[in-house]
Amino acid sequence: MNSNVSETQQTDNSTSAPDNSTTPTKDSTTNSSAATATSSPADTGDHLRGQKTPKLYVNLERWKLKENEKPSFKRRATIEAAKLSILFFLLSPICLFQLTRILLFFPDQTKYDLSQPFHLIQQKLKTKVQDVRFKSANGKLLHGTYFAKEGAKQVLLFSHGNGGNIAHRLPAVIHMLNLGASVLVYDYQGYGQSEGDPSVGGIVEDGIGAYDFLNKVKGWKPSQIIAYGESLGCAVTCQISKQREVAGVVLQSGFSSLPTAARDRFIWLNLFPDFTFPQPQLNNCEILAQSKVPLLLIHGEKDEILPIKYADQMYKAATAKKQFIRLKHSGHNDVLNLDLKEYTAALGSFMKSLDAKT
Repeated sequence: MNSNVSETQQTDNSTSAPDNSTTPTKDSTTNSSAATATSSPADTGDHLRGQKTPKLYVNLERWKLKENEKPSFKRRATIEAAKLSILFFLLSPICLFQLTRILLFFPDQTKYDLSQPFHLIQQKLKTKVQDVRFKSANGKLLHGTYFAKEGAKQVLLFSHGNGGNIAHRLPAVIHMLNLGASVLVYDYQGYGQSEGDPSVGGIVEDGIGAYDFLNKVKGWKPSQIIAYGESLGCAVTCQISKQREVAGVVLQSGFSSLPTAARDRFIWLNLFPDFTFPQPQLNNCEILAQSKVPLLLIHGEKDEILPIKYADQMYKAATAKKQFIRLKHSGHNDVLNLDLKEYTAALGSFMKSLDAKT
């Protein structure tokens, strides 16, 4: 009997004895809970309170370059030279004139309703008004307005300035018609209803296309075509007179050359020689020095955009028969408002002198 009790007790003891291999101990349970709490998003860090924050020591001496590891003077000089070269390039005319779309051209692509003034022109000035389209020398389709004055023996090829479009030149066109000439005024690429985008080379090609339209389509002889340029259009007009035969050239409020005007506007460009400027350089003085075409220069003495000194330079360079009308009251954009009488008298006299030769 005792043996049975003993066996029973033994059995009970073996059954109730903890199995260390499967049952977690108190310490392991605590560690597991701590690990879970640490990884939980809701952890507020309470379990770290009261503990000392460990200190971090950084030995800066380890990060200092040794003398033999520092860049040499030659290497530093090379780096600085490279920086200056990049800056020099960014400020150069070649790079700057990639921005001519912003710096030089201010096109207006608005389509204005000019039916009423056109109707009055046809009635009062005995002029037929035609909306015309023709191709630039580079193939782009250009838009213009052709004013065919009844009985006209001359035609003015009007190349306008860098802002607006042909609608803004209507007052000037009316005064030209009053002087007895027909007029073709056209828009460069990207202006008004003309295709494409404006560029220095493109406006020259546009002017050549306009001349060819007058000569080949409308039948005007070279001896009857007067090339008229306003502001930027003076450069286009000079290029037309260089590449095509014209009776005369009128330059109103222009510049002597694009590099000269650019250097006056951006003083650092004086560091760069002429060959660094993009082609064509629109050097009016160079063309006038070789031209034999009669020239009329008109410029306002108070012009602050393109000062009258540019007209002085062109007049000095010109070798053909030439006239220079200095308008005492005018600036750049107000010639027709402030000196209209002097302007129309000078233009009319010049046209008559050319007509007498034909």
